[in-house]
Amino acid sequence: LSAAHAAKIVHRDVKPENIMVRPDGYVKVLDFGLAKLAPSQQVAAATDSDSLAFSFVNTQPGMIMGTMLYMSPEQARGLEVDARTDIWSLGVVLYEMIAGRPPFEGRTNSDVMAAVLNREPPPLAQHASGVSSELERIVIKALAKDREERYQTIKDSLIDLRRHKQRLEFEAEMRRSASN
Repeated sequence: LSAAHAAKIVHRDVKPENIMVRPDGYVKVLDFGLAKLAPSQQVAAATDSDSLAFSFVNTQPGMIMGTMLYMSPEQARGLEVDARTDIWSLGVVLYEMIAGRPPFEGRTNSDVMAAVLNREPPPLAQHASGVSSELERIVIKALAKDREERYQTIKDSLIDLRRHKQRLEFEAEMRRSASN
């Protein structure tokens, strides 16, 4: 996602089925079929047809594309999207990985959309024991309904996740050392 966002590409359909972990642990995002150039890049691409190796789905304002469970509020409303939409979707994936269920549920797509737009996700600790407050903060920040309150770049969320992982590893090492 970081590479796509650096190229001003918004994926618009980040979900577990579109994420692959290679045997060496490297994570890849797949299926850019719904990808879209960020608004500032659309004009440049229209004048330089060789600038992209694949075509983008051309959508109009108000058109909703993607998988409802992983759509950001702005995407569900058919508003203009940017990289923060992918950050929201990744937040949904993280929540689902930790809790074993999505943060927003409903019997129909309309029910899911209403939950995305109007409800906060249940606390992670409600579905998974031992979730640290820091991990909860990271996921909730990625799922902020107001995109201005969300992580502004995928790299910022990665930094927080790496710091949290390092802190957990340090604490585990301290416990091992103390028990010896």
